[in-house]
Amino acid sequence: MQNWNILFRRTHLYLGMLLLPWMLMYALSTLLFNHDGYFRQFRVTDPQWLPLWEKDCTIEAPAGTEALRETARRLLEDNGLKGQFGVQRQGQRLTINLQNFRQPVRLTYDIAGKKLRAEKRKGSWAEVFIRLHQRVGYGHAGLLNNLWALAVDVFCVTTLIWIATGLYLWWKLPVTRGWGWLTLGGGLLSIAILLGTL
Repeated sequence: MQNWNILFRRTHLYLGMLLLPWMLMYALSTLLFNHDGYFRQFRVTDPQWLPLWEKDCTIEAPAGTEALRETARRLLEDNGLKGQFGVQRQGQRLTINLQNFRQPVRLTYDIAGKKLRAEKRKGSWAEVFIRLHQRVGYGHAGLLNNLWALAVDVFCVTTLIWIATGLYLWWKLPVTRGWGWLTLGGGLLSIAILLGTL
């Protein structure tokens, strides 16, 4: 039993240290979301997008989602750009947002005018944290994008193990059980109240 206690104690300790940078990143980015009005002063002011280049371009811009993604992928490849991206068509304009933590790039294709324009977004530390928080999912181009998604999965599983080992260690110390029940109940009650009233 003593060996199990040591194993759980060390697992909890080192998982906590492993999670520390991730917890810090998610905590800071959530503060930015929650207090957007205050932190807006630290964001980039207009113009937010800086021109990189503009060129003539002739390419079909179909309306279907899959065909549109293929067109965007081809435009990115033809211009030496790669990475996770989103694409949308609004009338005679096709917009491709290439995601990047520090400086995202946006391609805008004017279908009628046959012009392709590239711009990069000005960066700030506040926006970097927000983009770190929002980046999720597999199936995007590039090994590093999938490694990021895997790291998020590892963070989630590790957090669950960290919680389980913390509960085990709390239960093994009878002197703290009363305070533990009180804090656990407070946490559950706060979530129940919010779920019931929002």
